[in-house]
Amino acid sequence: MRVRSVALSTIVAAAALTAVACSSTQSGQPLPMNGQTPTSSARPSSTGTAATGSKLSGLNACALLADGEAQQIVPGAGIHVDQGELGGIGTSNCRWSKSVTNGQGGVTFGLTVRPAQSVKDVVVQSGGQLSSTTSTGGRQVALVKNNGAGISCFAAIAVGSGRVDIDVTTVRGATAEDMCAIVSKIDDVVEPRLPTS
Repeated sequence: MRVRSVALSTIVAAAALTAVACSSTQSGQPLPMNGQTPTSSARPSSTGTAATGSKLSGLNACALLADGEAQQIVPGAGIHVDQGELGGIGTSNCRWSKSVTNGQGGVTFGLTVRPAQSVKDVVVQSGGQLSSTTSTGGRQVALVKNNGAGISCFAAIAVGSGRVDIDVTTVRGATAEDMCAIVSKIDDVVEPRLPTS
């Protein structure tokens, strides 16, 4: 009888472990492995909690830039951190960072998908320098240098009635133009993956 009890306990434990390991309460799309390029799954799904009619609804910001690509743009950057809906319901936020080395080079950068906000909704803080431009892909862009704390560059790229934000910040050892050069490199990778406007 002891053998049956141990065997039954093992089966119950394995079933419970399988149920826990195979279930998830986190929504979203699967993320690419380090160094891999996101595939067509980076396209928006037809479901979303906010701005359901937006072309960006359901698009995961982390699916737009693979860790390997981020590390090519900013050597020394770590793996991404999916910050979910930081920025409001329906948004998707993803961040990367590179630590400060010898007092220089610390950079934080990220992508935020905003299905319900347009480039006209960009908030410029005290000291921020706003300009309107067009991306290499022909999209309307609101570009803001030094918007808030640190040395920074922020670009809001129009996608239909929504937008995708790219922001890059450092605290020392660089200029806003240096940060905008990184924004431009990120845009070169991300923009072709965005839905058409």
